[in-house]
Amino acid sequence: MSGIKRLSPGRVAGLSGVVALALALGLAAWTRPKPAESSALRTLELTEAVRLRLPPERRDARLWIPRLPSDPFQSAELLGVDSPWPHQEGADSEFKNPVLYFEAASSGSGKVEITLRYRVTRREQRGPEPQAEPVPSVFLRPRGLVVIDDEIRRIAREATRGLREPLEKARALYRAVLGRMRYDTTGEGWGRGDVAYACKVGKGNCTDFHSLFIALAMAEGIPARFKMGYPVPEAAEGPVLKPYHCWAEFHVAGRGWLPVDISEAWKHPAKADYYFGGLDPNRVLVSTGREILLPGQKGRALNYLVRPYAEIDGKPFYEIELERRYKEIKGGERP
Repeated sequence: MSGIKRLSPGRVAGLSGVVALALALGLAAWTRPKPAESSALRTLELTEAVRLRLPPERRDARLWIPRLPSDPFQSAELLGVDSPWPHQEGADSEFKNPVLYFEAASSGSGKVEITLRYRVTRREQRGPEPQAEPVPSVFLRPRGLVVIDDEIRRIAREATRGLREPLEKARALYRAVLGRMRYDTTGEGWGRGDVAYACKVGKGNCTDFHSLFIALAMAEGIPARFKMGYPVPEAAEGPVLKPYHCWAEFHVAGRGWLPVDISEAWKHPAKADYYFGGLDPNRVLVSTGREILLPGQKGRALNYLVRPYAEIDGKPFYEIELERRYKEIKGGERP
């Protein structure tokens, strides 16, 4: 299968006054990001248990599980996979997100459980992640629910009027999203990263905040990308309570990729300057991008990738249970 590497079968995550003040003081003072650096870090043992009950009379069953990636701020070592099905390793063709691919070893129904164990070190980010030029074109154009229309162009143009430097424009767009959006998960329509919805109602969760930012950045010719993961509680061990958390990054030529976490800035106004260019280590990255088509997938592209995806007889199967747990390892950093 294209994009798949076979492995041996078997067993082996309106601006408030305080926000406005933080932005006026903190962001205005930070005109040039520092080189990539990190200070705080967390090393974790992570366990992902994936459970699904196969329907009777099915012909085939296939399962894709995101494999945690590594980058300059996250080291992810897959310690073992416990599975009754053989698995292979691959990645999607556009964003290169690593995945583990499983196929049912035989026909029949019943409950299947697959467990993945990781050792992950997550480092605080305070500055850009260097990126070799040129930036892939996939981060320069909208896709799926991230749209650029006349309204998005108008908002971006007004927010960046008189500015020339991409960093200054990105800062202005960060402020614009903070000013337009509020974190509110009541009602329907939120959580899909639908730019038209976010622009219309001015509320949503992290996906809506960051999809709007990405659309505005792209409208100004600034490369931007969507990062999906999940938050890790500050306690030393326990269950991962929230299913996902996302953020965004924008690119400045000659400097690299800078992160923004605008929904966290909205919830913690005193840290509004920090979350423009900084990320805490209390998170795990799962994937990059939107409208992700997994290798061998027959269903439509995924809006984003943060949990397992399955197909039964070529059709999406959503009855998948996922349990994530973690335990912090003190002094456990690895290169």
